[in-house]
Amino acid sequence: MDELIHKAIGESIADLAAATGDEMYVVEAAIRAGGRKIELTVDTDKGVSIGQCAKLSRAIRARLEACQDNIMLAEGDFDLMVSSPGIGEPVKVQRQYLRHLGRLIRVNYLDGEAQPKEITGRLLEAAVGAGEEAPSITIEAVREGRKKRTAGEPPVTIRLSDVVKAVVQAGL
Repeated sequence: MDELIHKAIGESIADLAAATGDEMYVVEAAIRAGGRKIELTVDTDKGVSIGQCAKLSRAIRARLEACQDNIMLAEGDFDLMVSSPGIGEPVKVQRQYLRHLGRLIRVNYLDGEAQPKEITGRLLEAAVGAGEEAPSITIEAVREGRKKRTAGEPPVTIRLSDVVKAVVQAGL
């Protein structure tokens, strides 16, 4: 059944992308309770609107309810929730860094000696994608406080393989 659900999600995202030109991707998909509870988090490089989530939800539901191979799905006996990642949610897919360029981000990472470090700063660059041999992000540290000013230190480049957790922060 999970295979049917994943297929419906993939086809619905592809159809929506073809219709709107916005390339949507899955950040997280959770299928629980034997397919009765489906939670999907999606994003685009520009961010996802409530309207896009609603369209995708309707498209997935229609595909699943048309599935005659599974009575539970065909009868609509499932909960489906489609949402976008919010501020304060950890970055889970490399591509998400592109959408957050220029924003404040807090990153927990391991330095060259595998020691835990943390930096909060402006995301200046995200070298991610299929062509990158060593994906990385570059952050300009900011001072904590009401006015987020640069800390006067050179930007730090962190390999994504060293990132433990990255969370976009509220504020500009």
